[in-house]
Amino acid sequence: MFHEQTDSKSRVFVHPPEDLPYKVVAAYLDKCRKGLQSLQDAIDKLDYDYIGVYAHQMKGSGGAYGFPELTEIAAAIEQAAGVRDGAALRTSAATLEAHLGAFEVLET
Repeated sequence: MFHEQTDSKSRVFVHPPEDLPYKVVAAYLDKCRKGLQSLQDAIDKLDYDYIGVYAHQMKGSGGAYGFPELTEIAAAIEQAAGVRDGAALRTSAATLEAHLGAFEVLET
C-alpha cells in the first residue's frame, strides 16, 4: 500500500493480497462503497442494530481483503452503535467514506 497526494484528492494505492485476485478485491471495495448509502440511511434512522451488523461484517472482512484501515474504522462504528453514540457514528461514517473514496486497487 502506498499513498499519493494530488491537488484534488488523496489516493491510497493498494496491492491485493497475494492469495486474492485483483477482481475479487476490487469487487469487495465496490461493494463497500455501495453499502455507504445503506449505512447512512441507518444512521439517519438510528437503526443501531443494522449499523452494528454492518460494521461487524466489515470489521471482519476488511483486513482479509487487504484493508486494515477499514477494520479499524468499522470497529469504531460498531462500538459507537453499541453505546448509541450518534455523533461518533456520523464522524466514523465520514471517515469510512473518505477512506473508501481514496482507495485504488492496483492490478498485479
